[in-house]
Order: sequence, then structure tokens, then C-alpha cells
Amino acid sequence: MRIVILGAGYAGLRTALDLARLRRAYGLEITIQVVDQNPYHQLVQLLHLTATAGITDQKSIYQLDTIFRGREVERIEGRVEAIHPLERRVVLNTGQTLEYDRLVLALGSETAFQVPGAREYTLPLRTFSDALKLRKHLIEQFTRAASLSDPTELRITMTTAIVGGGYTGCELAGELAAWADDLCRQTGAPRKEVRIALIEREDHLLPHLGVWASNEAVRRLERLGVNIFLQTPVVQVEPQRLRFADGRLLRAGTIVWGAGVRAPALLADAGFPTDRLGRVLVDRYLRVQGHTTIFAIGDCAAVPDGRGGTLPPTASYAMRQGEHLAEVLAAEARGEAPRAYEPVELGEVVSLGPNDAVGNPLGVPITGYPALMLKRGIEEYYRATIESA
Repeated sequence: MRIVILGAGYAGLRTALDLARLRRAYGLEITIQVVDQNPYHQLVQLLHLTATAGITDQKSIYQLDTIFRGREVERIEGRVEAIHPLERRVVLNTGQTLEYDRLVLALGSETAFQVPGAREYTLPLRTFSDALKLRKHLIEQFTRAASLSDPTELRITMTTAIVGGGYTGCELAGELAAWADDLCRQTGAPRKEVRIALIEREDHLLPHLGVWASNEAVRRLERLGVNIFLQTPVVQVEPQRLRFADGRLLRAGTIVWGAGVRAPALLADAGFPTDRLGRVLVDRYLRVQGHTTIFAIGDCAAVPDGRGGTLPPTASYAMRQGEHLAEVLAAEARGEAPRAYEPVELGEVVSLGPNDAVGNPLGVPITGYPALMLKRGIEEYYRATIESA
């Protein structure tokens, strides 16, 4: 059985590693190919640290060749251009065509630029390259500010607007508020002119964690000097300027767009059933509806949560879906009936700067330094799982 996995993110990588382990354990006659446009696996949950020099570049990526060494997993570098389900083949931008017996869609998500000008005039934070670009831009802005004498130009240059009050926005705002001290010392930019605005269209931050977490996040981020704007929809982005629904304007030298994600358009183009965010609809075995040989997991899949909705696009769910799918594929290879996927809600922890966090692990509210230590422990555990799989 030839299994092709599209994407080496949290979901796809976990599937490949666990499937390789099960192949050894059961002597399965399967081949595993993993396709990704990058030669590395990126820790998306740590990109806010890369963007603010909180960690070194190489701490947020793992080279795939190193991970797959000795595991008989073939890495194929390329971007997926098209999927042809009826012909059971995938076409890459390199011109290569891959045939499969089972296909795993784990292509993750992309930044959703929902308003005019957002794509052209903002900086996303969704990939490793995004993080490097943002960090370079911020250093340039602070360096430039050190030589400015015009107060209006200085204010604009030293203002960073972050659109989107979810995980990415809150974590970036907290780290940037802390990094600003070092950045001003290094560049000579005036610290008192630093302004960080976190802008959210809804009436609360961190929608998946609940109102209590939003209140804690607002209080703790404001303590760091972050200005929180709730119920403030952005309707248009212009060069160094945001227009809000109520007619107000905000001028900022740096605008980061973290207001939502959607699945790659090529999934709908392939004819797969999708939801409003472009995510592929799957059944309780993580199989794409109407396709017996194709599965979808992670951010690009609309996985039922058992309560009439779908699971949020988080790394923890993606990893557990990858684990389960590896078992499903191994069961098929052994001629056994697969087990249905049953989501387990373990909760999430979100950092709010280098010394603070908020979360709900196993449904228990937790804040402050204990939450931060838990988050770091989870991150180290994840590193251990891919280093020793």
C-alpha cells in the first residue's frame, strides 16, 4: 500500500512517524511518502518567539531529513498544485506526479485576508519565513525611528497594530511588549514612543478559551503596555493605515494580520466537500466524505466535535488526529476494521509575554507563571516525541 501524506505540519508529521513505527511493529507492507514545500517542520506555536527574537531561528524548525533518518519515510519537496481523486494522483509544482493507494490531506491552513488591502499592506505570521520577515521589519522600523525628529512620523513608525485577538495575536503582542525594551536599547529608539495595539472585531479575546480567559488576557496584556481594542472591526487596510467600521483610523508603521485562517483553495478545486472556511468535510474515521481512499486531518479538515460543531484548528488536536489516523491506516493494511476517532478535549495554554500565560488544561483555569511553565513543558514534550519517535 502506497500512502502519500500531503503536509509535514503537526498532523502530517505525526501521521508519518506513528505509521512508520506501526509498520515496524506489525511488519506492514506499506510505503510512506511525505510531501511538503519546505525541507523542515515548523513549530507554528513558537513563531511569535522567532518573530521577536525570543528564540533562535533553528529552535522553531526541525529538518525533515533529520527526523526521517532511519525511519524509511521518503521526503518529497514541492508544493501541491492539484489533486485528482478519480485518477488517484497528485501533481506538484516541480512537475512530479505522485500516485497513491491512500492519500492524507494535512496541508494546514493559510492566512485569511478578509478585507481589502490586507494582503497587500500587512505582514502575516503563519510560517517560519513570515516570522523572519516580521522580525527583520521590526528591527528596521526601530532602527529608523532612532534617527527621526518629526513627532508624527516617529509615532507612526513606532506603532505596531496586530489585527486578530486569537492565539497568534495575543502571544505576539505579549512578546513584542517585552522585546521592545531590548530592541530600543539596541537601536536607540525611544522606548516611551513604543505603541502596540491589539485589535479584535468581537467583544473578547481568545474565543476558544472562554470569557474568563479573555478578561485575564486583557488585564495582563494591558499591564505590559498593550492597548486592547475590542469590538473594532477593520474594514480596509491602506499603506500604514487601518480603517475601522465606525470611521476611525489608526496609523501604524507595522501592521500584522492574524485575523483568521482558511484551508488552501486547491482542496475545493479538487472537488472535495468543504465548509465556509474551505476545510474538507470528514466522517468519524477522518475519511473525506464520499472518498474511501482519502483522509483529511488538522487545520484543513472540518472534524466533527461530537456536539454538532467542528474542532478548532489547534496543534494539540492536529497531533492527536495524526496519531489516530496512523492507527486507522495500519488497521487497513492489516485487513482489520478501523476505530472511529473520538476527540478528547485537553485544553490549551496561551503565553502572554515571557513571564505569563493563561489556559484551561483539562478544563481547569490556570494563569500566570504556573501556566507558562505548563506551556513550556508541553512544548518540550512535543520536541521529545518527534526526536525519539
